[in-house]
Amino acid sequence: MAESTIVADSEMTEELQRIEAERADIDKELQEALGAEKIDKRYIESLKRKMDQLDNLAEIEDPAIKKKALDILRNGDPVEHILSVYSRIHVGDVQIGKVLLLSIANQSVLNSEGLQPKLSGASGKGKTHAAKSMFHLIPDVGYKLEGSLSAKSMYYYPDLKPGTVIFSDDIRINADLEDTLKRAMSNFQQPTRHRTVTREGYAELEIPGRIAWWLTSVENPYGDELLNRLFGLDVDDSVDQDEAVTKQQLERAKYGDVALPEDDDVKVCRAIINEVKKKLFKVIIPYSDYIVWKGAGDRRNLPRFLDLIKGFAALRFMQRTEIFDDEILASLKDFEDAKALYEQGKTGLATKLTKAEQRLVGWMVGKGPLSINDIVKEYLKPNGGQYTSEAIRKMLEGKRDGKGLTDKVPGMLVHGSGGKGDEKRYEIPSFEDGSSLEIVSLKQEAYEKFADGTTS
Repeated sequence: MAESTIVADSEMTEELQRIEAERADIDKELQEALGAEKIDKRYIESLKRKMDQLDNLAEIEDPAIKKKALDILRNGDPVEHILSVYSRIHVGDVQIGKVLLLSIANQSVLNSEGLQPKLSGASGKGKTHAAKSMFHLIPDVGYKLEGSLSAKSMYYYPDLKPGTVIFSDDIRINADLEDTLKRAMSNFQQPTRHRTVTREGYAELEIPGRIAWWLTSVENPYGDELLNRLFGLDVDDSVDQDEAVTKQQLERAKYGDVALPEDDDVKVCRAIINEVKKKLFKVIIPYSDYIVWKGAGDRRNLPRFLDLIKGFAALRFMQRTEIFDDEILASLKDFEDAKALYEQGKTGLATKLTKAEQRLVGWMVGKGPLSINDIVKEYLKPNGGQYTSEAIRKMLEGKRDGKGLTDKVPGMLVHGSGGKGDEKRYEIPSFEDGSSLEIVSLKQEAYEKFADGTTS
Protein backbone atom coordinates (compact mmCIF):
# COMPACT_ATOMS: atom_id res chain seq x y z
CA MET A 1 0.00 0.00 0.00
CA ALA A 2 2.79 2.43 0.95
CA GLU A 3 4.70 1.62 -2.23
CA SER A 4 1.68 2.27 -4.47
CA THR A 5 1.12 5.62 -2.72
CA ILE A 6 4.73 6.61 -3.43
CA VAL A 7 4.31 5.70 -7.09
CA ALA A 8 1.10 7.70 -7.30
CA ASP A 9 2.78 10.71 -5.68
CA SER A 10 5.66 10.40 -8.16
CA GLU A 11 3.22 10.35 -11.10
CA MET A 12 1.47 13.40 -9.74
CA THR A 13 4.78 15.22 -9.47
CA GLU A 14 5.55 14.38 -13.10
CA GLU A 15 2.14 15.76 -14.10
CA LEU A 16 2.83 19.00 -12.26
CA GLN A 17 6.20 19.23 -14.00
CA ARG A 18 4.47 18.76 -17.36
CA ILE A 19 1.98 21.50 -16.50
CA GLU A 20 4.78 23.87 -15.51
CA ALA A 21 6.68 23.17 -18.73
CA GLU A 22 3.55 23.78 -20.84
CA ARG A 23 2.85 26.94 -18.88
CA ALA A 24 6.37 28.21 -19.62
CA ASP A 25 5.88 27.55 -23.35
CA ILE A 26 2.57 29.42 -23.42
CA ASP A 27 4.03 32.29 -21.41
CA LYS A 28 6.80 32.61 -24.03
CA GLU A 29 4.18 32.67 -26.82
CA LEU A 30 2.21 35.26 -24.88
CA GLN A 31 5.19 37.58 -24.48
CA GLU A 32 5.98 37.29 -28.18
CA ALA A 33 2.34 38.05 -29.09
CA LEU A 34 2.29 41.08 -26.79
CA GLY A 35 5.51 42.37 -28.37
CA ALA A 36 4.39 41.92 -31.96
CA GLU A 37 3.88 44.93 -34.22
CA LYS A 38 0.26 44.00 -34.79
CA ILE A 39 -1.52 42.85 -31.63
CA ASP A 40 -3.86 39.87 -32.14
CA LYS A 41 -6.26 40.34 -29.26
CA ARG A 42 -8.13 37.07 -29.85
CA TYR A 43 -4.90 35.08 -29.86
CA ILE A 44 -3.70 36.80 -26.69
CA GLU A 45 -7.00 36.12 -24.91
CA SER A 46 -6.79 32.49 -25.97
CA LEU A 47 -3.27 32.18 -24.54
CA LYS A 48 -4.32 33.84 -21.28
CA ARG A 49 -7.27 31.46 -21.03
CA LYS A 50 -4.95 28.48 -21.49
CA MET A 51 -2.63 29.84 -18.78
CA ASP A 52 -5.55 30.12 -16.35
CA GLN A 53 -6.68 26.60 -17.20
CA LEU A 54 -3.19 25.22 -16.52
CA ASP A 55 -3.17 27.00 -13.15
CA ASN A 56 -6.53 25.39 -12.36
CA LEU A 57 -5.23 22.00 -13.46
CA ALA A 58 -2.21 22.38 -11.19
CA GLU A 59 -4.57 22.96 -8.24
CA ILE A 60 -6.34 19.63 -8.70
CA GLU A 61 -3.12 17.78 -9.56
CA ASP A 62 -1.68 18.83 -6.22
CA PRO A 63 -0.61 15.54 -4.52
CA ALA A 64 -2.75 16.10 -1.40
CA ILE A 65 -5.90 16.90 -3.41
CA LYS A 66 -5.42 14.14 -5.97
CA LYS A 67 -4.66 11.55 -3.30
CA LYS A 68 -8.03 12.25 -1.64
CA ALA A 69 -9.80 12.12 -5.00
CA LEU A 70 -8.24 8.78 -5.96
CA ASP A 71 -9.06 7.31 -2.55
CA ILE A 72 -12.74 8.24 -3.02
CA LEU A 73 -12.75 6.85 -6.58
CA ARG A 74 -11.19 3.57 -5.40
CA ASN A 75 -12.77 3.04 -2.01
CA GLY A 76 -15.69 5.45 -1.50
CA ASP A 77 -18.66 6.58 -3.54
CA PRO A 78 -17.68 9.49 -5.82
CA VAL A 79 -21.36 10.15 -6.61
CA GLU A 80 -22.37 10.62 -2.99
CA HIS A 81 -19.21 12.58 -2.21
CA ILE A 82 -19.78 15.12 -4.98
CA LEU A 83 -23.47 15.41 -4.10
CA SER A 84 -22.61 16.07 -0.45
CA VAL A 85 -20.46 19.06 -1.51
CA TYR A 86 -23.16 20.20 -3.96
CA SER A 87 -25.70 20.04 -1.12
CA ARG A 88 -23.45 22.18 1.07
CA ILE A 89 -23.52 24.87 -1.64
CA HIS A 90 -27.15 24.43 -2.76
CA VAL A 91 -29.98 23.34 -0.44
CA GLY A 92 -32.23 20.58 -1.81
CA ASP A 93 -32.75 19.70 -5.49
CA VAL A 94 -30.60 16.57 -5.15
CA GLN A 95 -32.29 15.00 -8.18
CA ILE A 96 -31.15 17.97 -10.28
CA GLY A 97 -27.61 17.64 -8.90
CA LYS A 98 -27.50 13.96 -9.82
CA VAL A 99 -28.70 14.45 -13.39
CA LEU A 100 -26.27 17.33 -13.94
CA LEU A 101 -23.43 15.15 -12.60
CA LEU A 102 -24.48 12.18 -14.74
CA SER A 103 -24.65 14.41 -17.82
CA ILE A 104 -20.92 15.10 -17.24
CA ALA A 105 -20.18 11.40 -16.76
CA ASN A 106 -22.00 10.47 -19.98
CA GLN A 107 -19.55 12.64 -21.91
CA SER A 108 -17.01 9.93 -21.10
CA VAL A 109 -19.24 7.09 -22.35
CA LEU A 110 -18.76 6.13 -25.99
CA ASN A 111 -22.09 4.27 -26.20
CA SER A 112 -24.20 7.02 -24.63
CA GLU A 113 -26.73 9.22 -26.41
CA GLY A 114 -25.97 11.98 -23.90
CA LEU A 115 -28.06 13.47 -21.09
CA GLN A 116 -29.20 17.04 -21.78
CA PRO A 117 -30.66 18.65 -18.63
CA LYS A 118 -33.42 21.25 -18.84
CA LEU A 119 -34.04 23.09 -15.58
CA SER A 120 -37.41 24.79 -15.14
CA GLY A 121 -39.01 26.74 -12.32
CA ALA A 122 -40.38 30.10 -11.32
CA SER A 123 -38.03 33.06 -11.20
CA GLY A 124 -36.09 33.22 -7.94
CA LYS A 125 -36.72 29.58 -6.99
CA GLY A 126 -33.15 28.37 -7.44
CA LYS A 127 -32.79 26.77 -10.87
CA THR A 128 -29.82 29.01 -11.75
CA HIS A 129 -28.19 28.45 -8.37
CA ALA A 130 -28.61 24.68 -8.66
CA ALA A 131 -26.88 24.65 -12.05
CA LYS A 132 -24.18 27.09 -10.93
CA SER A 133 -23.47 24.95 -7.85
CA MET A 134 -22.71 21.82 -9.87
CA PHE A 135 -21.01 23.84 -12.62
CA HIS A 136 -18.71 25.21 -9.89
CA LEU A 137 -17.54 21.65 -9.15
CA ILE A 138 -16.34 21.11 -12.74
CA PRO A 139 -12.65 21.97 -13.09
CA ASP A 140 -12.06 24.93 -15.40
CA VAL A 141 -9.36 23.20 -17.41
CA GLY A 142 -10.78 23.56 -20.90
CA TYR A 143 -14.18 21.92 -20.99
CA LYS A 144 -16.67 24.30 -19.37
CA LEU A 145 -18.30 27.35 -20.91
CA GLU A 146 -20.96 29.68 -19.53
CA GLY A 147 -23.03 32.43 -21.15
CA SER A 148 -25.77 33.30 -23.59
CA LEU A 149 -25.90 31.69 -27.02
CA SER A 150 -26.72 32.89 -30.49
CA ALA A 151 -27.80 30.44 -33.16
CA LYS A 152 -24.39 29.71 -34.73
CA SER A 153 -21.97 31.06 -32.09
CA MET A 154 -20.64 27.66 -30.99
CA TYR A 155 -19.62 26.84 -34.57
CA TYR A 156 -17.25 29.82 -34.45
CA TYR A 157 -15.91 29.45 -30.90
CA PRO A 158 -12.18 28.79 -31.45
CA ASP A 159 -11.36 26.66 -28.38
CA LEU A 160 -14.45 24.48 -28.10
CA LYS A 161 -13.39 20.95 -27.21
CA PRO A 162 -15.21 17.61 -27.30
CA GLY A 163 -16.80 16.92 -23.93
CA THR A 164 -17.46 20.57 -23.05
CA VAL A 165 -20.31 21.50 -20.69
CA ILE A 166 -22.12 24.61 -21.97
CA PHE A 167 -24.31 26.33 -19.39
CA SER A 168 -26.80 28.92 -20.66
CA ASP A 169 -29.08 30.52 -18.09
CA ASP A 170 -32.59 31.80 -18.91
CA ILE A 171 -32.07 30.85 -22.51
CA ARG A 172 -34.02 32.63 -25.24
CA ILE A 173 -34.87 30.20 -28.01
CA ASN A 174 -35.46 31.08 -31.65
CA ALA A 175 -35.89 28.74 -34.60
CA ASP A 176 -32.22 28.90 -35.68
CA LEU A 177 -30.84 28.24 -32.18
CA GLU A 178 -33.33 25.43 -31.67
CA ASP A 179 -32.13 23.86 -34.92
CA THR A 180 -28.49 24.06 -33.78
CA LEU A 181 -29.31 22.48 -30.41
CA LYS A 182 -31.37 19.68 -31.99
CA ARG A 183 -28.60 18.80 -34.41
CA ALA A 184 -25.81 18.89 -31.81
CA MET A 185 -27.81 16.80 -29.33
CA SER A 186 -28.74 14.23 -31.98
CA ASN A 187 -25.09 14.02 -33.07
CA PHE A 188 -23.88 13.58 -29.49
CA GLN A 189 -21.00 11.26 -30.35
CA GLN A 190 -20.01 13.02 -33.60
CA PRO A 191 -19.21 16.57 -34.67
CA THR A 192 -22.10 18.67 -35.99
CA ARG A 193 -21.10 20.42 -39.21
CA HIS A 194 -22.27 23.72 -40.66
CA ARG A 195 -21.43 24.91 -44.17
CA THR A 196 -21.42 28.65 -44.67
CA VAL A 197 -19.75 31.56 -46.43
CA THR A 198 -17.44 33.92 -44.52
CA ARG A 199 -15.37 36.90 -45.65
CA GLU A 200 -12.67 34.42 -46.61
CA GLY A 201 -15.09 32.40 -48.73
CA TYR A 202 -16.64 28.95 -48.31
CA ALA A 203 -16.11 27.45 -44.85
CA GLU A 204 -17.01 24.24 -43.07
CA LEU A 205 -17.44 24.76 -39.33
CA GLU A 206 -18.27 22.26 -36.62
CA ILE A 207 -19.39 21.80 -33.05
CA PRO A 208 -17.42 18.87 -31.59
CA GLY A 209 -19.06 15.78 -30.17
CA ARG A 210 -20.12 14.89 -26.63
CA ILE A 211 -21.31 18.40 -25.73
CA ALA A 212 -23.61 18.68 -22.70
CA TRP A 213 -26.01 21.61 -22.91
CA TRP A 214 -27.27 22.83 -19.52
CA LEU A 215 -30.30 25.00 -20.22
CA THR A 216 -32.49 26.86 -17.71
CA SER A 217 -35.78 28.65 -18.34
CA VAL A 218 -38.71 30.02 -16.37
CA GLU A 219 -41.19 28.62 -18.87
CA ASN A 220 -41.01 25.92 -21.55
CA PRO A 221 -39.84 27.79 -24.67
CA TYR A 222 -38.90 24.64 -26.59
CA GLY A 223 -40.47 22.99 -29.61
CA ASP A 224 -41.57 19.37 -29.37
CA GLU A 225 -38.53 17.98 -31.21
CA LEU A 226 -36.07 19.76 -28.93
CA LEU A 227 -38.14 18.97 -25.83
CA ASN A 228 -37.93 15.27 -26.69
CA ARG A 229 -34.13 15.48 -26.49
CA LEU A 230 -34.06 17.15 -23.07
CA PHE A 231 -34.13 15.64 -19.58
CA GLY A 232 -36.69 17.87 -17.88
CA LEU A 233 -36.05 18.84 -14.24
CA ASP A 234 -37.95 21.14 -11.92
CA VAL A 235 -36.58 22.95 -8.90
CA ASP A 236 -38.32 22.46 -5.57
CA ASP A 237 -40.64 25.46 -5.17
CA SER A 238 -42.29 24.26 -1.96
CA VAL A 239 -42.70 26.36 1.17
CA ASP A 240 -40.39 23.96 3.05
CA GLN A 241 -37.69 24.57 0.45
CA ASP A 242 -38.16 28.34 0.75
CA GLU A 243 -37.62 28.05 4.51
CA ALA A 244 -34.54 25.82 4.07
CA VAL A 245 -32.99 28.35 1.67
CA THR A 246 -33.73 31.20 4.10
CA LYS A 247 -32.01 29.26 6.88
CA GLN A 248 -28.95 28.69 4.70
CA GLN A 249 -28.77 32.35 3.71
CA LEU A 250 -28.87 33.43 7.35
CA GLU A 251 -26.19 30.88 8.28
CA ARG A 252 -23.92 32.20 5.54
CA ALA A 253 -24.44 35.74 6.77
CA LYS A 254 -23.56 34.65 10.31
CA TYR A 255 -20.23 33.11 9.33
CA GLY A 256 -19.39 35.23 6.28
CA ASP A 257 -19.49 32.22 3.92
CA VAL A 258 -19.21 32.82 0.20
CA ALA A 259 -21.84 31.38 -2.14
CA LEU A 260 -19.34 29.43 -4.28
CA PRO A 261 -16.39 28.44 -2.07
CA GLU A 262 -12.90 27.57 -3.31
CA ASP A 263 -11.92 25.11 -0.59
CA ASP A 264 -10.33 21.66 -0.59
CA ASP A 265 -13.72 19.91 -0.70
CA VAL A 266 -14.50 21.69 -3.96
CA LYS A 267 -11.03 20.96 -5.37
CA VAL A 268 -11.37 17.24 -4.55
CA CYS A 269 -14.68 17.15 -6.47
CA ARG A 270 -13.00 18.82 -9.41
CA ALA A 271 -10.16 16.29 -9.25
CA ILE A 272 -12.65 13.38 -9.25
CA ILE A 273 -14.51 14.79 -12.25
CA ASN A 274 -11.22 15.40 -14.05
CA GLU A 275 -10.21 11.75 -13.59
CA VAL A 276 -13.51 10.68 -15.18
CA LYS A 277 -13.10 13.24 -17.97
CA LYS A 278 -9.70 11.80 -18.84
CA LYS A 279 -11.35 8.53 -19.85
CA LEU A 280 -13.56 7.33 -22.69
CA PHE A 281 -15.47 4.19 -21.73
CA LYS A 282 -17.71 1.67 -23.34
CA VAL A 283 -20.17 0.73 -20.59
CA ILE A 284 -21.75 -2.71 -20.84
CA ILE A 285 -24.96 -3.50 -18.96
CA PRO A 286 -24.70 -7.29 -18.64
CA TYR A 287 -28.17 -7.70 -17.12
CA SER A 288 -30.02 -5.68 -19.80
CA ASP A 289 -32.02 -8.78 -20.89
CA TYR A 290 -33.53 -8.86 -17.40
CA ILE A 291 -34.74 -5.24 -17.39
CA VAL A 292 -38.53 -4.94 -17.56
CA TRP A 293 -39.53 -1.66 -19.23
CA LYS A 294 -43.17 -0.52 -19.20
CA GLY A 295 -42.71 2.85 -20.87
CA ALA A 296 -42.57 1.70 -24.49
CA GLY A 297 -44.92 4.49 -25.60
CA ASP A 298 -42.01 6.99 -25.74
CA ARG A 299 -38.99 5.38 -27.38
CA ARG A 300 -36.60 8.08 -26.14
CA ASN A 301 -37.08 7.33 -22.45
CA LEU A 302 -35.49 3.87 -22.33
CA PRO A 303 -32.18 5.15 -23.81
CA ARG A 304 -32.32 7.97 -21.22
CA PHE A 305 -32.71 5.43 -18.44
CA LEU A 306 -29.88 3.26 -19.78
CA ASP A 307 -27.68 6.35 -19.95
CA LEU A 308 -28.37 6.96 -16.25
CA ILE A 309 -26.99 3.49 -15.53
CA LYS A 310 -23.95 4.15 -17.72
CA GLY A 311 -23.32 7.50 -16.02
CA PHE A 312 -23.32 5.95 -12.55
CA ALA A 313 -20.93 3.23 -13.77
CA ALA A 314 -18.58 5.78 -15.38
CA LEU A 315 -18.34 7.83 -12.18
CA ARG A 316 -17.49 4.64 -10.28
CA PHE A 317 -15.17 3.29 -12.97
CA MET A 318 -12.34 2.45 -10.58
CA GLN A 319 -14.67 0.04 -8.75
CA ARG A 320 -16.24 -1.55 -11.82
CA THR A 321 -15.09 -4.72 -13.57
CA GLU A 322 -13.00 -3.92 -16.65
CA ILE A 323 -13.33 -6.70 -19.23
CA PHE A 324 -11.19 -5.05 -21.94
CA ASP A 325 -9.29 -1.77 -22.08
CA ASP A 326 -11.80 0.95 -21.14
CA GLU A 327 -14.75 -1.44 -21.32
CA ILE A 328 -16.45 -1.63 -17.93
CA LEU A 329 -19.46 -3.47 -16.55
CA ALA A 330 -22.30 -1.61 -14.89
CA SER A 331 -23.22 -3.13 -11.53
CA LEU A 332 -26.62 -3.84 -10.01
CA LYS A 333 -26.11 -0.81 -7.77
CA ASP A 334 -25.86 1.37 -10.87
CA PHE A 335 -29.25 0.00 -11.96
CA GLU A 336 -30.85 0.59 -8.56
CA ASP A 337 -29.54 4.15 -8.37
CA ALA A 338 -30.72 4.85 -11.92
CA LYS A 339 -34.16 3.40 -11.15
CA ALA A 340 -34.54 5.51 -7.99
CA LEU A 341 -33.52 8.65 -9.88
CA TYR A 342 -35.74 7.93 -12.89
CA GLU A 343 -38.79 7.16 -10.75
CA GLN A 344 -38.44 10.63 -9.16
CA GLY A 345 -38.81 12.38 -12.49
CA LYS A 346 -40.85 9.87 -14.50
CA THR A 347 -44.01 12.01 -14.60
CA GLY A 348 -42.20 14.94 -16.20
CA LEU A 349 -40.40 12.69 -18.66
CA ALA A 350 -43.61 10.91 -19.64
CA THR A 351 -45.82 13.99 -19.96
CA LYS A 352 -43.20 16.60 -20.97
CA LEU A 353 -44.85 18.93 -18.44
CA THR A 354 -43.04 21.05 -15.89
CA LYS A 355 -43.93 20.64 -12.21
CA ALA A 356 -45.98 23.85 -12.34
CA GLU A 357 -47.90 22.54 -15.37
CA GLN A 358 -48.46 19.15 -13.74
CA ARG A 359 -49.83 20.85 -10.64
CA LEU A 360 -52.32 22.96 -12.61
CA VAL A 361 -53.45 19.99 -14.69
CA GLY A 362 -53.98 17.89 -11.57
CA TRP A 363 -56.11 20.65 -10.06
CA MET A 364 -58.23 21.12 -13.21
CA VAL A 365 -59.04 17.44 -13.78
CA GLY A 366 -62.76 16.74 -13.39
CA LYS A 367 -63.74 20.33 -12.50
CA GLY A 368 -65.56 20.98 -15.77
CA PRO A 369 -65.05 24.00 -18.04
CA LEU A 370 -63.09 26.83 -16.36
CA SER A 371 -62.30 30.31 -17.62
CA ILE A 372 -58.97 31.98 -16.88
CA ASN A 373 -60.78 34.21 -14.38
CA ASP A 374 -62.24 31.11 -12.66
CA ILE A 375 -58.77 29.62 -12.31
CA VAL A 376 -57.23 32.85 -11.01
CA LYS A 377 -59.92 33.09 -8.32
CA GLU A 378 -59.69 29.51 -7.11
CA TYR A 379 -56.20 28.19 -7.89
CA LEU A 380 -53.36 29.31 -5.61
CA LYS A 381 -49.58 29.10 -5.68
CA PRO A 382 -47.83 26.62 -3.32
CA ASN A 383 -47.19 29.51 -0.90
CA GLY A 384 -50.84 30.57 -0.95
CA GLY A 385 -50.33 33.52 -3.29
CA GLN A 386 -52.50 34.28 -6.30
CA TYR A 387 -51.53 33.84 -9.95
CA THR A 388 -52.03 36.65 -12.45
CA SER A 389 -54.35 36.17 -15.42
CA GLU A 390 -51.36 36.45 -17.76
CA ALA A 391 -49.43 33.70 -15.94
CA ILE A 392 -52.38 31.31 -16.24
CA ARG A 393 -52.97 32.27 -19.87
CA LYS A 394 -49.32 31.51 -20.72
CA MET A 395 -49.55 28.10 -19.06
CA LEU A 396 -52.72 27.27 -20.96
CA GLU A 397 -51.95 28.79 -24.34
CA GLY A 398 -48.16 29.22 -24.28
CA LYS A 399 -46.08 32.07 -25.64
CA ARG A 400 -45.99 30.59 -29.12
CA ASP A 401 -48.18 28.13 -30.97
CA GLY A 402 -47.99 24.61 -29.61
CA LYS A 403 -46.35 25.45 -26.30
CA GLY A 404 -49.30 25.57 -23.92
CA LEU A 405 -51.28 22.91 -22.07
CA THR A 406 -53.93 23.01 -24.79
CA ASP A 407 -51.41 21.30 -27.09
CA LYS A 408 -49.61 19.16 -24.50
CA VAL A 409 -52.48 17.54 -22.61
CA PRO A 410 -54.30 14.77 -24.51
CA GLY A 411 -58.07 15.12 -24.28
CA MET A 412 -58.06 18.71 -23.05
CA LEU A 413 -61.11 20.60 -24.34
CA VAL A 414 -61.41 24.28 -25.19
CA HIS A 415 -64.91 25.77 -25.26
CA GLY A 416 -65.57 29.15 -26.87
CA SER A 417 -63.64 31.27 -29.32
CA GLY A 418 -62.32 33.89 -26.95
CA GLY A 419 -64.10 36.60 -28.87
CA LYS A 420 -66.47 39.20 -27.43
CA GLY A 421 -69.24 37.48 -25.49
CA ASP A 422 -67.71 34.02 -26.10
CA GLU A 423 -65.16 33.57 -23.28
CA LYS A 424 -62.79 30.64 -23.62
CA ARG A 425 -63.24 27.88 -21.03
CA TYR A 426 -60.81 25.03 -20.53
CA GLU A 427 -61.67 21.50 -19.44
CA ILE A 428 -59.63 18.41 -18.58
CA PRO A 429 -62.04 15.47 -18.09
CA SER A 430 -59.26 13.04 -17.14
CA PHE A 431 -55.48 12.77 -17.24
CA GLU A 432 -53.08 9.86 -16.75
CA ASP A 433 -49.65 11.08 -15.65
CA GLY A 434 -48.10 7.65 -15.15
CA SER A 435 -47.12 8.39 -11.54
CA SER A 436 -48.77 5.22 -10.21
CA LEU A 437 -47.02 2.92 -12.69
CA GLU A 438 -43.66 1.31 -11.97
CA ILE A 439 -41.90 2.07 -15.24
CA VAL A 440 -38.81 -0.08 -14.80
CA SER A 441 -37.81 -3.10 -12.76
CA LEU A 442 -35.32 -5.95 -12.84
CA LYS A 443 -36.24 -9.62 -12.85
CA GLN A 444 -35.26 -11.46 -9.68
CA GLU A 445 -33.00 -13.83 -11.61
CA ALA A 446 -30.67 -10.90 -12.37
CA TYR A 447 -29.99 -10.34 -8.68
CA GLU A 448 -29.01 -13.98 -8.34
CA LYS A 449 -26.99 -14.17 -11.58
CA PHE A 450 -25.06 -10.88 -11.46
CA ALA A 451 -24.72 -10.27 -7.73
CA ASP A 452 -20.98 -11.00 -7.84
CA GLY A 453 -20.32 -8.87 -10.93
CA THR A 454 -20.12 -11.76 -13.38
CA THR A 455 -20.74 -11.08 -17.08
CA SER A 456 -23.04 -13.98 -17.86
